[in-house]
Amino acid sequence: MRAAAFPVSIMKKINWKNELAYLWINYKWFLLAGLMVSAAVVYFLLAALTQKETAISVMLIDCHAAVSQETMDRDYLEAAELDPKSFQAEILTGLMFSGTDSGTYTMTSLSRFMSDIGNESLDVAGMREEDFLKYAGSGTWADLAALPGSENLLKAPDSLLMKDGKTIGIYADALPMLRHYGCYEDPDTRGVLGVIYNSRRKDEALRYLDFLSSMPDS
Repeated sequence: MRAAAFPVSIMKKINWKNELAYLWINYKWFLLAGLMVSAAVVYFLLAALTQKETAISVMLIDCHAAVSQETMDRDYLEAAELDPKSFQAEILTGLMFSGTDSGTYTMTSLSRFMSDIGNESLDVAGMREEDFLKYAGSGTWADLAALPGSENLLKAPDSLLMKDGKTIGIYADALPMLRHYGCYEDPDTRGVLGVIYNSRRKDEALRYLDFLSSMPDS
């Protein structure tokens, strides 16, 4: 008696399983590598699509602010009328060159400062006057008077720090928004802010200093 034939659908199912088993046994590592590469490509594409553009990068070293970094970030984005969904302000207030018992923390702060200057990602920095002047000799600070659009900041000569005929900084106590944030209130030393010489966003750096020179909302 002739044996009944298997339905075609069952045969296809069995063949498909065999093919998958064959591929897995013989090409397992190639398949895994392909999946990892595909996952990495998808991850980087999603990261690129969702990454925010940095509008300004600022370090307020030894600032001792009374408000959070997030508050400062938000205030500047609002003042600059930048959409927080597309832009971010990076205003760091936790770095310290002095007033800490940890030499490691000081070195970490200094390393971050120098690294961000080296990769041209830092736009504005503030610190105690004596520390600020240490970096003047190496050309760290841009000449504010030479930057287009700085006229408003130069109106009060007494608020400016001069060095070798250049206007390299503006004193923190002349910036109402910084006083509002509680930065640089140490009576023994003045804070100074300056624009980094190799900032790629000097126009935005000046807008940030203009923002700090405005009166805070009551």
